[in-house]
Amino acid sequence: MRRPTAPAQRPLPVRPERPPVEERPAPASVLAHEPAARSVDPAAPPVESDAQLTEPIALFGAEEQAAQTARSASDAPSSTGSADPSGSAGAPGASPRADASASAPERGLVSRFESWRAVRRAAGRRRRVERQEARRFTARTRRLRKLQLVGAAVVVAVIGGAVVTAYSPLMSLKHIEVVGTHSVTAAAVQKALAGELGTPLPLVRSGDIRHALDDFRLIESYSTQLRPPSTLVVEITERTPLAVVKEGSSYELVDQAGVVLAAGAKRQAGYPLVALKAGEQPSSSEGFAAAAAVVAALPASVRKTVTGASATSANDVTLNLAGGKTVVWGGPDQIELKTADLQALLKGAAGAHVYDVSSPRAPITR
Repeated sequence: MRRPTAPAQRPLPVRPERPPVEERPAPASVLAHEPAARSVDPAAPPVESDAQLTEPIALFGAEEQAAQTARSASDAPSSTGSADPSGSAGAPGASPRADASASAPERGLVSRFESWRAVRRAAGRRRRVERQEARRFTARTRRLRKLQLVGAAVVVAVIGGAVVTAYSPLMSLKHIEVVGTHSVTAAAVQKALAGELGTPLPLVRSGDIRHALDDFRLIESYSTQLRPPSTLVVEITERTPLAVVKEGSSYELVDQAGVVLAAGAKRQAGYPLVALKAGEQPSSSEGFAAAAAVVAALPASVRKTVTGASATSANDVTLNLAGGKTVVWGGPDQIELKTADLQALLKGAAGAHVYDVSSPRAPITR
């Protein structure tokens, strides 16, 4: 085995020697301002070095310096000696150094208390300054927040007031106005809607109004309008009578949809008679729908000459005119063009008995 050897010793670095500092004589201006040596009175008692006092360092400001000066003044008589409570004079061997050492703990305690109070005051002033700076830097945010709160309060107040007012008795339904009636009387409509009186306007439902007006067959459609504070306006659109159909031994006046508007033993004048197959109802008949569409599209001048209509199918509509004339119309398409052809043929071929406009590009007469 190889015996371990000690590490090689490195030579210590040699520091360069500093050149000696030459003493320079003080300038004459400095020597001129130095205070003169204090003259020592040989008769004065010797002053020990430990009893020499120095000025206190002002650490906390003018108030703390004044308090410390007052304490020094109060301690001065006790350092020069005082009468003994027994009446004997102070011991000749007593010295100011002993008195200073006796009151040192008290002075240290007072100094620590004053320091603590000064720190508390400084901390309080700092907190006040920080609060003022925080309020100054957040003034804009606080103003915006205040405006937002005020705006939200106004919106809530307006909405709340509107809701309370809308559902209060002040906004309840008291008047029903009916317009657009001819065959239907306004009094009958108002009587049917009398159950809605006293209901707040926001609670008037269209379903209730529709249910109340379902019994009026002459009403095709209606619209409602609420007029605050207490009025409901109902605008009626009545069904328009278009033709007459024969049901058994009675005649029924119907509109284009086949809804029966009136019935009687005598035929209603001024309306064409539409023939139906046995057992058909006008509201479900395909032929009646085609014939009614043609009659409704005719101009008033031509419609008043139509006395009857029939249709075996949707594309086989025939019209009967006054004077025994017949119009072969065909399907309900191209109504405008067929109407123009029929009007031209009625003027140009007044003596014909049959007018065929089923092919509007090539109408014929017979």
